[in-house]
Amino acid sequence: MQDRELVAAIVNGDQDGLAEGYDRYAAPLYAYCRSMLPDPHPPGDAADAVADTFTIATAKLEGLRDPDQLGSWLHAVARNECLRRLGAAGLAAGAGRLASEGALPEVGPPDGLRERVLNAGADNTPTGRADRVSVTHRAGAFGRTGFPKPIIAPGPRWWNEVRRRPRAAAGVAAVAVALVAGGTTVLLLAGGTHRAQASTVAVGGGNFGAFTAPIAASSQAGGPPSPSRRPTPASGSPSTATSPADGPTAGQSTSPDAPRSSAPTRSSPPPSPSRSPSPSRSPSPSPSPSPSPSSSPPPTPGTLQVTPNELVLSAVMGKPASGTFIVRAVGGPVNFVITSPNAKVTVLPRSGSLRVAGSWITVTVTVRSTIALTARLTVNPGNLVVTVRFSIKA
Repeated sequence: MQDRELVAAIVNGDQDGLAEGYDRYAAPLYAYCRSMLPDPHPPGDAADAVADTFTIATAKLEGLRDPDQLGSWLHAVARNECLRRLGAAGLAAGAGRLASEGALPEVGPPDGLRERVLNAGADNTPTGRADRVSVTHRAGAFGRTGFPKPIIAPGPRWWNEVRRRPRAAAGVAAVAVALVAGGTTVLLLAGGTHRAQASTVAVGGGNFGAFTAPIAASSQAGGPPSPSRRPTPASGSPSTATSPADGPTAGQSTSPDAPRSSAPTRSSPPPSPSRSPSPSRSPSPSPSPSPSPSSSPPPTPGTLQVTPNELVLSAVMGKPASGTFIVRAVGGPVNFVITSPNAKVTVLPRSGSLRVAGSWITVTVTVRSTIALTARLTVNPGNLVVTVRFSIKA
């Protein structure tokens, strides 16, 4: 059969089509999974990835837009299954590992793997159906072309690139450190020159005499005298007249032999001591109150998703019938409650808590009735409905 015919047979539940698909693609898929999960991973991990790949094929091949790409589709699903088994620690390394046909190990699938795949596809017991639903749900989302969306390592895209190329990232980091160190050195040198000039003014260097005249002028303007100190005349400038209490006034000879002039002389008034500019007092910064530790906001509650939303059960008269569906949290933690309007339809568990987004739980529904019935289970929050249809086998 061609790939297109194989896809149609697998979608219709034909065991012969599933067997032929296994015989055609199991060996290269197993070799590919062994290359993605090398030692110390046990060979059983690769076998589990291949078995889950064919289980997913029975449920998801219906959405494949181009059935002739069956081989590529199976390899894409197997790659995601291998990356999921690597875990968070090895996800980045596994995502960057490209296995070419020439590099694949020459190994064959285990002997019992074919029977395991065919039995899983034919198992219609509640346990078998629940296992297929669980494996398909774990496979994640599929794109519009029917191919699975690739699994990437957690974190932003640039961080994944850094983890995949550590040497290039180390070189970029070294250049960045050098640039920061150079810029810091330039800033320190430029800041040192300004500090030196400010120190010279602070200790009184420079031509302070140039400031004497403005100070005296301010004192003559009528400002109250300051008792701090008197202005000191600058060296080399003409001496000013002294007060009568300190010495002879201007116009009198200081020599003892010189005759005194009889004309009264007018002494110049003593200069009023200028007010020395008191340094402005810088306001002391008030300590900012330390922010009180605020409690972290509660997580945003999520919503529920149920799969499937209809269960079709049947049993022989007097025997119970059971089925399962999955309740999953989307967008945040959710506390769920399931109610059954019919006493003959029991649900286990009837309530629970999904603490993180993406977590899920399998709910078992059991019907014990001697007549056919239809019951609608309600899952809250969200008022989701799961329809249970029960019939008696002849």
